[in-house]
Amino acid sequence: MNNESGNIDKHETFTWLQPGAWRKPCIVHVTMVANARQSLFGSLSHNGTVAIVEKTRIGWVLINQQRRMLEMCPEIKILADKVMPDHHHMVLQVTRTMHRSIKEVVRGYMQGCKAEARKQGFMENLYDEVPYFRVLTHKGQLHAMIEYVKANAERAWQRKQNPDLFRMHRKTEVCGVQFTTLGNHFLLDWPDRQQVEMSRSASEEQIKERLNDVIAAAHNGAVTYTAAISKGERIIARAVREQGFPLVVLLNDGFPKEGSQQERYYKPGGVYFDACSKGKLLLMEPDESSYTHPDVMASTVETLRRKAEAKHLSYRDVPIDTQRYRFVALNEMGRMMVSKGGHEMLRMKSSEKDGTRESRS
Repeated sequence: MNNESGNIDKHETFTWLQPGAWRKPCIVHVTMVANARQSLFGSLSHNGTVAIVEKTRIGWVLINQQRRMLEMCPEIKILADKVMPDHHHMVLQVTRTMHRSIKEVVRGYMQGCKAEARKQGFMENLYDEVPYFRVLTHKGQLHAMIEYVKANAERAWQRKQNPDLFRMHRKTEVCGVQFTTLGNHFLLDWPDRQQVEMSRSASEEQIKERLNDVIAAAHNGAVTYTAAISKGERIIARAVREQGFPLVVLLNDGFPKEGSQQERYYKPGGVYFDACSKGKLLLMEPDESSYTHPDVMASTVETLRRKAEAKHLSYRDVPIDTQRYRFVALNEMGRMMVSKGGHEMLRMKSSEKDGTRESRS
């Protein structure tokens, strides 16, 4: 995401794809998914304080195979692991160069789990597909990886209690503009709305003054809309979220591509998860067609022209595929929703495995 969520940059370093790189010291987060997302590994419950995964016999197989993997590969350390009902996570550290790559080691681990599961009478394929690897590439990511794995059961419990809040909708039409959305769509029905848009050159005093105004309006029931791009916008969005007020965030590039592996298991990461589970968040990413919507284009061009004239510059057309155009367009879409009210023209359409469903709110 291009905003205050703190999510990992999707453009991870390519050096791990070079020959031999996966044999060298590294830290990698591995996710392995059960066949057809069946709850083969355990069941999820809550004891009133924390979420708990009661492991099945196959779930214990995964743990036992971890011990065997460490015995066979002393170069590896497990920094964190979590068995979930339908998937499991490991954060692995390769401490020194190995003869086999970490990918080969993980595949061997999975084959060992399959063999042990067959001994217990499970003859189907244990896993849905190849594991998903995310490599540590920058400072601060290791802590986020470990905390993510540790909190996985609690997050799953929250999703289970509020499934609609974590369902991605690929076709949500608001004010005639198409979005991919996730979160509480009833926030679009809120009668009182405010937009946060601040220049990148805004001073600390200007940001503080605007923050006070936004929080005061939020106290009185206003839903805050923002693209959370500039420093001031990110600071205000963070304050709104941390104080538990409802927030609508417009994203330039926030959701996985349609049909991708990541799409199947996507959920908002980092700071947005708790807000989403409490119904205090709606994420909205415009479709490509939205940037060329006549109303969006007209208001975006007018704003860009006005900004150029304010600097005593001649206006030149800004290409639609540039970040400059898109960031201004996001704010213009937010302005449309705040001024017209998303509830006036909201239409949702989401494709599911059992067919296509349409709903209005």
